[in-house]
Amino acid sequence: MWKILFLLLPGYVFATGDSLRYLTPRDTIILSVGANDAKIFEHKIEKGQTIFSLARFYGLKMDALRYLNPSLNFDAVSPKQRIKIPIPNRAIIRYREAKFNPRLYTPVYYRVKKGDNLFRLSKVYFRMPEDTIKARANLKSGALQPGQLIHIGWMNPQGVPADWQTTQPLPPSLQKAADLKQHFETYSKNPKKKEFKHQGIAVWQKEAPAARNYYALHDKAPINSILEIHNPVTKRTVYAEVLGKIPATAYSTNVVVILSPNTAKLLGAKDANFFVKIKYYK
Repeated sequence: MWKILFLLLPGYVFATGDSLRYLTPRDTIILSVGANDAKIFEHKIEKGQTIFSLARFYGLKMDALRYLNPSLNFDAVSPKQRIKIPIPNRAIIRYREAKFNPRLYTPVYYRVKKGDNLFRLSKVYFRMPEDTIKARANLKSGALQPGQLIHIGWMNPQGVPADWQTTQPLPPSLQKAADLKQHFETYSKNPKKKEFKHQGIAVWQKEAPAARNYYALHDKAPINSILEIHNPVTKRTVYAEVLGKIPATAYSTNVVVILSPNTAKLLGAKDANFFVKIKYYK
């Protein structure tokens, strides 16, 4: 694991916790930057670790974990699988106090990507002085190379408090998904609404760009209502807003719903046509 790192950082063991702990001081966190400049690292599942306790350890809700890992089957996670985890700046110890002992904490590094510079790391990503970054990473100049590892700080191996994660704004698409789920649950509690279920083929355009929305075309649910769509293969459930009916002559009769690319991808769809179960209220 991390073969290149043995040359750069001798003396560290590169894993992610053990059967009893999710992080240890012997681990190393390697961060990259994702959408909205979120800091992401990949946690390697070890024997005895579960996806639910993993989410709790890092202060995450399951919806956030699913958003970052759309292709992962959460009901069949096995050792050695890698799970993307967001790390808020607040969880990174960027400044050493007088009695700070780095041997008790997990070191945090950032892997430089193309286009990065010291100013961006300082002002945008980690909000710490350039001089501190240069000194900690033993940089002789401000020039950075893609793939270079920059020592940023340390992390407490006891985990991330949930309120540190929730203070970070949700990505727009994840916030939309959470809102749709909440609307659906509100519908389900309305005594004037009746529940309907059916199943069949869902269709989506694989080549279309995945815009930040969750919508569907459906013949039976009211327009502007919310569908609960379940993929029994991946065991994922996603909520989508009904924008209209399925075009009468464009699809075969076994097609029950047309999905936006973002909806299909979050369901873990691999093919343009796949089987789903649907629930809605009207």
